[in-house]
Amino acid sequence: MKCENFKCYCETKKGPSNPMLHFKARLGRVNVALQGMKELRPDELPVLTAKLLENYKEATGNYSIQYTLFDWKEIREGLEILPNFPDLEKYVFLYTCKTLEIPEDYTPEQGEIELLFFNRIKAVETVTYHIVKSFTDVYGREDGIELYKELVPYFVRDMKKKNPEKLPEDPKTKTVHEMVEGAIKSWCDIGMADFAYCILDDYRVIYRFDKCMIPEVLRKYNDPDLAYLASCYIGDHPEWTKDRVIHMRRTQTLQHSEFCDEFYWNNLVYPDAEQPDLVFTAKIGKEM
Repeated sequence: MKCENFKCYCETKKGPSNPMLHFKARLGRVNVALQGMKELRPDELPVLTAKLLENYKEATGNYSIQYTLFDWKEIREGLEILPNFPDLEKYVFLYTCKTLEIPEDYTPEQGEIELLFFNRIKAVETVTYHIVKSFTDVYGREDGIELYKELVPYFVRDMKKKNPEKLPEDPKTKTVHEMVEGAIKSWCDIGMADFAYCILDDYRVIYRFDKCMIPEVLRKYNDPDLAYLASCYIGDHPEWTKDRVIHMRRTQTLQHSEFCDEFYWNNLVYPDAEQPDLVFTAKIGKEM
């Protein structure tokens, strides 16, 4: 059993990034939401798109950028529905630029620019928050939340399609070690979190997050329930682990608790593995 503690959280770290990748991803998330609504409640799509436009427009405020200079053919690649609502498309784009803090004089010819990692996470989570908020605005809190939950499998399937799980020839031999090493490097490089982990054996690892960018970028909305739905809920939905070898389970998150516990395991080796209790997880990297 190997346990370590890391203090990596930092909101000021920057790195080079091409804004086009962020534009495509954030517009893609809204596009998937519209695809799901078209299947679930097609007659109500105009009402929802109107509310989405209202919310993104309000959140964008006076921010402006020369959006017509961008390669919209490239940006729209794979967007099947959103381009049918050009005003909504425009304001999702502008809101993403504002959240990433893209300079107003930026042009696509500049390519990669330095962006705060914190703002990258903010763009991911807050674009989705406005989707959840629009559902509750239109349908009321309880019904809006339930309808949004019906939409989440569409997001998961889209993510799996773009990032399929990599498996060895015999999935039972897939360990957690490579995943742990990659996660630690990534989280520390971008300042993502203060966290601890404990590798229980080759096929099980438990993390404790004491601070994380995801709840922090959503804290300003002062609504832990919607913040959780917009971010971490996607990993707690049954669709997330469907057909996966490495499963993940949480019993609590930072939106509602002092720490978040994430347990990963090879489900072929340990079917429905038992998660370490919160007392154990709270002590990782402290008393162990």
